[in-house]
Amino acid sequence: MDLMMRERQLARLRYYKERLEMTYKDISEKSGVPESTVKKVLTGATKNPRPRTFYEIEEALGIKHVLEEIAAESPNLRMQYGYGETDGSSALDTIDYERANDGELTLDDYYALPDDRRVELIDGVFYDMASPTSTHQMIIASLLRQIGNYIDKNKGKCVTFVSPMDVQLDRDKKTMLEPDLFVVCDRDKITEHFIFGAPDFIIEVVSPSSRLNDYVLKLWKYANSGVREYWIIDYKKDLVRTFYFDAEDMDPVDYTLKDDIPVRIYDGKLTLNLSGIQTD
Repeated sequence: MDLMMRERQLARLRYYKERLEMTYKDISEKSGVPESTVKKVLTGATKNPRPRTFYEIEEALGIKHVLEEIAAESPNLRMQYGYGETDGSSALDTIDYERANDGELTLDDYYALPDDRRVELIDGVFYDMASPTSTHQMIIASLLRQIGNYIDKNKGKCVTFVSPMDVQLDRDKKTMLEPDLFVVCDRDKITEHFIFGAPDFIIEVVSPSSRLNDYVLKLWKYANSGVREYWIIDYKKDLVRTFYFDAEDMDPVDYTLKDDIPVRIYDGKLTLNLSGIQTD
């Protein structure tokens, strides 16, 4: 199994584990795979797991059932894994499916898209971006104001950005992202049209079509590209999941929207609060 295919399989397994709220122990008991092995596979510690182990974990998670259940709500999942047909409106309908499925798309394909197509390019694959909701925009506007005020007050060197702003995360030709909100402290990474390299702090606000990417694929990308801190705001669940990749223990810390949430790249001196956002 090549590296790209293995990472895609792992991304799927991690997403279903998160969706079903199953522990490593739960998966072990249903699959018969030792709990320590399940954990090593899903965290990526085991670099070349046996195909049989993948199959047994997939069976324990009920992969086929879950795929059918969420295919209707996630256009990205339909396009990425072949569930259902597109209606001709997707960015993927304008490109070579064989190259897309093989992860061979590049920035040349990205820049060749029509101006009204909003996608992200991740490891040679396009992912359509849904239009943001009003709640999504209110969350981003509030956070942008709070972070910007702190930087201005302290005469900081960091700069805040919001989507649409391209981020060439890996400095290669196979990934270009548009995080919802991010902070860049190294101004040498800032060019006129895109950010060249990893931001210090990224926030993504979850939508139904972005859930898989925000919780799994982007988490993996950000953790391995030099991003220092990553927040996932899942406002329908009243959840803010935070990751601080500079720490030895990179386990997530969860908060609600009403909490004062410390920004750890600023040693907690800046806290963000979304209690004023109406999410119902």
